[in-house]
Amino acid sequence: MQSAINKLEAERAELDDVLAAGVLGRTNNHVRLLTFVCEKYFEGAIDEIKEYSIAVHALGRPESFDPQMDTIVRVTAHALRKRLEDYYRGAGAEHAVHICLPPGHYVPKFIHLSDVEAVNGEPALEEKQNGQSLGAGSPPGNGRSEDRQDHSAQLQQIPKTDDITNQPDVAGSHRQFRPRAGMTTLAVILAISVCAFSVFAWKKWNGRIGRESPAVSHASVTPDLASGKILRAMVGNTSAPYLDRSGSTWESDHFCSGGSSFSVTGHVIQGTEDPQLFSSGRRGVFHCNYPVPPGTYEIHLLFAETSGLQEASRNAAFSINGGPPTNLDVVDDAGGDDIATTKIITDVTPASDGTIHVDFTNPEAFANAVEILQSAPHRMLPVRIVVGHSSYRDSNGNVWLPDRYFFGGRLSSFGGDLSKVADGRLYEWHRFGHFHYVVPVATTGRYTLKLHFMEHWFGVQNGGIGGVGSRVFDVSCNGSMLLKGFDILREAGSEPLVKTFQHIEPTPQGKIEIYFTPAVNYPSISAIEVIPE
Repeated sequence: MQSAINKLEAERAELDDVLAAGVLGRTNNHVRLLTFVCEKYFEGAIDEIKEYSIAVHALGRPESFDPQMDTIVRVTAHALRKRLEDYYRGAGAEHAVHICLPPGHYVPKFIHLSDVEAVNGEPALEEKQNGQSLGAGSPPGNGRSEDRQDHSAQLQQIPKTDDITNQPDVAGSHRQFRPRAGMTTLAVILAISVCAFSVFAWKKWNGRIGRESPAVSHASVTPDLASGKILRAMVGNTSAPYLDRSGSTWESDHFCSGGSSFSVTGHVIQGTEDPQLFSSGRRGVFHCNYPVPPGTYEIHLLFAETSGLQEASRNAAFSINGGPPTNLDVVDDAGGDDIATTKIITDVTPASDGTIHVDFTNPEAFANAVEILQSAPHRMLPVRIVVGHSSYRDSNGNVWLPDRYFFGGRLSSFGGDLSKVADGRLYEWHRFGHFHYVVPVATTGRYTLKLHFMEHWFGVQNGGIGGVGSRVFDVSCNGSMLLKGFDILREAGSEPLVKTFQHIEPTPQGKIEIYFTPAVNYPSISAIEVIPE
């Protein structure tokens, strides 16, 4: 076995390597938490590794921090565990030391692969639990590990954190003492398994297998979701379900707990034909648990700021299944007060308890509604919008949602015969005037944009009013011009016309912003598609 001093140096070096590798993501909270708990571990001050001290001294929470109201430490620790696990399955797999943060614990564990080599006839793995030596295959003894005594005379038994039981602490060696080249992959797997086993054991000891969070009865699953499709629910509104303009039902809020509900009246909400969804909500630190069948899902979180605040006045933080927190300035994201905005999170799978957990983690957080849609892995669902008040299923089976995400303009229906036009329902209505659309998308990837036009007013087939040149307008997207001096009649006469634009990059906020600007008379649009590439 390496000396305890060398082990301590190896552990410090591994921490430096992890921090330098940039594997902890863009948020500083993961770095701060890992640095704080490891430094306390190195100092022998593991009794100071508690939820309160992490929140106040590492994550910048005030001294009035209440762990019952603010879950920032638990959320950050959960995300940190997953990042460390992913790192040591990949780039860090061959490191001589692995850092582990056992579930329910904030005291770090350092796993040394030189100890794991016992499987190849090397010295047996030693686990030190509560400061005691546990030889391989032997029951716990009362003698202290001599290595651990040499390591630091200051180290005490691992205490309980604020609300959880002790876990083993494992020590060993580091990369500069790299195991011989012939060490098998099995040894690496066993090193990871030590931490994985502690995950299982901790859950088992606490009787929490399959119920990591408060469970919601599957009896509350909607008929659509029972077949693996859609769950829509209001947040904070516990009255009767709401039937939206497209005929979809939004359940009342029986999924969330914590925080406080609110409702507003007299607000005109832009960007939606269902302002009722944004007239109520829940604010503060609260948790929502949505039971779903196995699969991959796309989550839409709906917000509208109705408090008259300006940008940078309120920052709402939320996380999905304990993942890294997302900070959202709703006013900035929507472009103002009383404007609907939607955040889209893709590649979500239910936790081990069959539930998607949505946690709002700071006192300023709020939400109005949640929509959960079954999707394919690594790909956002297409967005198809048909102008008008009703949804439509086209000849290919694609579902088009009724008009949404629009700002400005007016609606008008087409009076002509569309029976001979393929999927003529797409062109039954048009939006005209000076308007734009802000379509929410996932920030990753690029998109193909399809714009569907049909001249509803000018031309011989529409009564002979005007002709080519009567309607000319520009179309731009995310600051780039797509169509300059565009004239539907010139390009297609009175027939449907689809213009396709590929490789559209969303804004950093996750939006496809399409502006229709008049040049000669008003622009017109009948349907919009946004398709992930």
